[in-house]
Amino acid sequence: MPRWKALPDEIDPRIREFASGLRRLVDHSGLDVGTVADRTGFSATSWERYLNGELLPPRRAVVALADVTGVPQHHLTTLWEPAERAWSRAGTHHGTTTDTLRIRQVREAPGSAEAAGAVGRGAT
Repeated sequence: MPRWKALPDEIDPRIREFASGLRRLVDHSGLDVGTVADRTGFSATSWERYLNGELLPPRRAVVALADVTGVPQHHLTTLWEPAERAWSRAGTHHGTTTDTLRIRQVREAPGSAEAAGAVGRGAT
């Protein structure tokens, strides 16, 4: 059984690259998610979400992971910055998961019930 779930198809390539980089780093470190959580101060649930591309980690979690794995911080923050811009551009913030994004995309899609209702109410 693979260690990681497949990353969501619809995530931005910069977020995909970042999550993949985090996965490689954790794999090469030999640490499991629980140990990463213990050593970084961020929960195992949060790390599962970060590593599965479901949630963008805050910068301080990325810095903590760099410290725990002995990787220079700028290597990870250099990958994090474009992922953060992509996440922000998609109308998200650090507490928004990709599931929430999918719901928004469906609701805002042309032809959806919500979009049709907005047009019926005179919205543009």
